[in-house]
Amino acid sequence: MARLFLFDGTGLAYRAYYAIDQSLSTSDGIPTNATYGLMRMMIKFLKERIREGDYAGFAMDKKTRTYRHELLAEYKAQRAPAPDAMLQQLPYIKRGVEALGVKVLEYEGCEADDVIATLAKKGESRFEEVHIVSGDKDVLQLVSDKIKVWRPIKGISELELYDEQKVLEKFQVPPNHIVDLLALAGDTVDNVPGVQGIGPKTAVELISKYGSLEEIYEKIDKNSRLGKLLLQHREDAFKSKKLVTLMSDLELGLNWEDLRYEGFKQEKLIEFLKELEFSSLMKELGLYAQQPEQTPYRAILTEQEFEQLLQRMQSSQYVVIDTETDSLDPLSAHLVGISVALPDKSSHYVPVGHRRGPNLPLEKVLKGLKPILEDKTIKIVGQNLKYDYSIFMAHGITPNPPAFDTMIAAYLLNPDEKRFGLDELALKFLNYKMMSFDELVKSSSPLFSAVTFADVDVQDATKYSAEDADVTRRLYELLNVKLHEQGLTDVLEKIEMPLIVVLAEMELTGVYMDVSYLKDLSLKYSAKMNELSRQIFDLAGEVFNLNSPKQTAYVLFEKLKIKPKGKTPGGELSTRADVLEDLIEEHPIVPLILSYRKYQKLKSTYLDVLPRLVHPKTGRIHTSFHQTGTATGRLSSSDPNLQNLPSKQEEGREIRKAVVPQQSGWKILSADYSQIELRVLAHMSKDENLIEAFVKDKDVHTFTAARIFGIREEDVGPEERSIGKMVNFSIIYGVSPYGLSQRTGLSYRQAEAFIKEYFELYPHVREYLTKTVAFAKTHGHVRTLFGRKREVPQLRSSDSSVRQEGERIAVNTPIQGTAADIMKLAMIAVHRFLKEKGLRTKMILQVHDELVFEVPNEEAELVTKKVKEIMETVVKLSVPLKVDVKLSEHWE
Repeated sequence: MARLFLFDGTGLAYRAYYAIDQSLSTSDGIPTNATYGLMRMMIKFLKERIREGDYAGFAMDKKTRTYRHELLAEYKAQRAPAPDAMLQQLPYIKRGVEALGVKVLEYEGCEADDVIATLAKKGESRFEEVHIVSGDKDVLQLVSDKIKVWRPIKGISELELYDEQKVLEKFQVPPNHIVDLLALAGDTVDNVPGVQGIGPKTAVELISKYGSLEEIYEKIDKNSRLGKLLLQHREDAFKSKKLVTLMSDLELGLNWEDLRYEGFKQEKLIEFLKELEFSSLMKELGLYAQQPEQTPYRAILTEQEFEQLLQRMQSSQYVVIDTETDSLDPLSAHLVGISVALPDKSSHYVPVGHRRGPNLPLEKVLKGLKPILEDKTIKIVGQNLKYDYSIFMAHGITPNPPAFDTMIAAYLLNPDEKRFGLDELALKFLNYKMMSFDELVKSSSPLFSAVTFADVDVQDATKYSAEDADVTRRLYELLNVKLHEQGLTDVLEKIEMPLIVVLAEMELTGVYMDVSYLKDLSLKYSAKMNELSRQIFDLAGEVFNLNSPKQTAYVLFEKLKIKPKGKTPGGELSTRADVLEDLIEEHPIVPLILSYRKYQKLKSTYLDVLPRLVHPKTGRIHTSFHQTGTATGRLSSSDPNLQNLPSKQEEGREIRKAVVPQQSGWKILSADYSQIELRVLAHMSKDENLIEAFVKDKDVHTFTAARIFGIREEDVGPEERSIGKMVNFSIIYGVSPYGLSQRTGLSYRQAEAFIKEYFELYPHVREYLTKTVAFAKTHGHVRTLFGRKREVPQLRSSDSSVRQEGERIAVNTPIQGTAADIMKLAMIAVHRFLKEKGLRTKMILQVHDELVFEVPNEEAELVTKKVKEIMETVVKLSVPLKVDVKLSEHWE
């Protein structure tokens, strides 16, 4: 016998909206958090609990007033209006549910609960069981020996089954008295008043003693305290009962066969999941598009076939290129093969380094590709081309800046995403599952164990690598249109694509470090740590493990009786650095522990690690720069993260001194943008006072401090300037008065007063920030000066703290992103200058607002002058850009 499943669609959709990250959206900015959460829950439930032949319906409120609103004007009145982002998702939710094979039920003037109650009661005699999925307490009144309710416990996917026994355990009343319980105790969620002064506990006692609401009023002593209370609120009690009693006799005109469940509607579901870019759900369900009919992937195995391929590449509108190697390290990697896809939908694989062949001669292949890849008229397309360019550069080819990189295009469309791998993008945008390397290895000849790509059979490698190029081609044709629609083409073509060549060259060049200096510094820090340990143990009166938070907490808070100021999430007394900073004045041991930790971190993070990362071939350290690592457009670096080398403290500057020229007769040049973000703010806000400060080359932190303290600039001391600096930057980062007080030690009122003074000094800054946030709220995104775009879905949240975070993002992204774009443009311009002049100077690092070079002595004067000039004039703002340059024996 079949079963009936009824879903409280409206309630579940809202629950998903508030349970799932509200910043979730498609690359076109359509909010998707409620849709995604609801679809994930439904898919899980359908797969685990429903079989074909069962019946299912998804009930939703129809957007009209119901009899309950007429009955109680305040009914659900205190609920905030539905967020626009939620309302925007309702049509998608209905489409998604229908694609899952579940009928959506909506009836004019009916709430979802009443539709469910009617169907549950009518289905009680027809079906083996009736299952309701709802988080609403009201529906528990329907529970019987045949009707069960699944209630979400946490989030939306974890559900708990309520039968008669479970309802009794949880609420201490049987299902038929749930309406009486709610009538007495009320329901704050739906603004059901109940009886003022009676809570759930008292309500349960009354029901257990007398029975229903009617029986309670009939039997209770009218002169008792509760009796008087009930009489006083009689109208509210019976009105409440009517409000929570579900209607089970609606005329729905529904044929049961309309609800028969026959599984997913696959074509509709694929189309829907693809449209909303739910690649993880597609992957989970194994719903992938089939490879369209095309020219079969082809291995190029003769020199004649290779010559024909080169001719076709030469005459093609664009060329998609991808390399296969035996290592991720471009300096050590051997080329194994190259795949090429063309606009005619053909895709080819040229093997050059397979252990079991056949291969074409590597030298001939490179010689044939070099003039094409270096031809300025050829448009090169690829995925993560920085790696392929590094491989080609290591083999003597410097390709022209690419026309399109699908990884970076996907990042520009949604910079808050974290994954931009080709397989992920294929699922997300093409609904296509690619062959994984593991699958390739398993499918390759069982006689050999494939460890690297060089071990893979050529025919298998062709299927795998030619697919990479073909999928990249398909993504290019799709993402190219999306970028154009989003107004992001200029950012890609003028900033991100030319930068690929610059970064590839910087990574190959690497950074030279004086390893012996680092080792000596490590020994010096070890000695300092030993001395600090001795002093700490003397003050503690015992030896303990300084690396153990538990032992440190015991010594500080139990033995030395220092009053603790914070706890860990696990409830332990905290010894985090920020907590100990607040305790510095409490005991002399605290600053010693902080000092010990500082040396230990520097030693373990840098001094002992960096020497091990020196490449055996070059004697240099080669970091990786990432164009897709931050949402604002700033570059990031890893393996190792050289952008994170400390600079503010003296000890951090000591580590930077390890960066020296590898050759004698060379120098290290650093060129650092001065206060670039504040200059960008001045330009974008058009604030006369802020512009004047920069035009007159004033110290803007002193300038600000003098005005917020009401003193002359010459009277501003280091402490006032520090506060002026903090206020300046707090505006850029959208810091609140509380945040500023935490950073500066000022009281909340002082911080609030300083921010007020700041906006009185720079009134157009406030105006600009207000307009920026308003624009973001209206349009859902912000842009940098050069058009880089970032969605700000947090502004749609009902959670005030999430909205505040959205306002900070809206304020900070255009400023920080514009500064990042200026730096990238400067890197491109400086690199072009060095190449055009044939100079030996090497750009080796980009760290925040600073560029670092190795410069031969004979080029030092020219390069120092030109780098400063290029960086200061690469864009024209309403304020001058200023670059501080330093030429030294080491990085300062």
